[in-house]
Amino acid sequence: MTTNPLGDLVASLGHAVVVTGTDTDVGKTYATAALVVSGWNAERRRIAVYKPQQTGMRGGEPGDVDDVARLALAAGVPSSALTTAEGQRLTEPMAPPPAAAIDGVELLPLDAHVREILELQETHDLVIVEGSGGVLVELDGDRHTIADLAVALQEASAGSAASTEPSGAATPYHAAAEASGRWGSPDTSEPVSAAERGGGTGSTVLVARPDLGTLNHTLLSLEALLHRDVEVAGVVLGSWPADPDRLATSNREYLADLPPVAGRRVPLLGAVPRGWGGAA
Repeated sequence: MTTNPLGDLVASLGHAVVVTGTDTDVGKTYATAALVVSGWNAERRRIAVYKPQQTGMRGGEPGDVDDVARLALAAGVPSSALTTAEGQRLTEPMAPPPAAAIDGVELLPLDAHVREILELQETHDLVIVEGSGGVLVELDGDRHTIADLAVALQEASAGSAASTEPSGAATPYHAAAEASGRWGSPDTSEPVSAAERGGGTGSTVLVARPDLGTLNHTLLSLEALLHRDVEVAGVVLGSWPADPDRLATSNREYLADLPPVAGRRVPLLGAVPRGWGGAA
């Protein structure tokens, strides 16, 4: 059994966790797998991993969720405890909008991803959503981003009926929640509470690399999330070297004692060793 680098972290993160990054190839998939193991260790016996957009894969090629499943299994999580799902697969290894244009398909709207995640929440104790690339990577044709998805899930999980759209128009996550019957109804504007749904609130984990430039990338990403009122649980270093140099060690020390961002302190939650659990 592989030692879990994130310990019992999931116990404090709620029912839905969005994993996003400061960039691509920062170790989000390894961090997601470590969170699955953390969830299992925290007695979450039905865990789902959802990837809204899987790019750079064709047909039946194994994607990121398959890597997560393999890493989790090697760490002692039985395959029967884990559900994996992709929202949409695109063949080109690039951001979803240009990848979809090359494939000649339309991107799924944000509502569809929210609906799928809410449905997974109904039958699972923990749902982890692994985004593509960084915080502001666009997910759909309306320029909604991973950050927008995080906000949507927070609102849906909290059962909030408030709309942030001008003129009172329903936001995408309100429309998805109503369509799926997760909260509210045509007969009432009162939302169903998170406790009544058994959902709990959502949170977001930001994965960063330990290399040169990570401090700027991490602070920019945190500002983008926090100014949108995303509930950031903390930062995880997703590719920690076996023999860290002075730069990596200095960056880790700085991230462990970040100054307040947008008036809030964000903790360093841990570090996932590079290649943890075997090559993915």
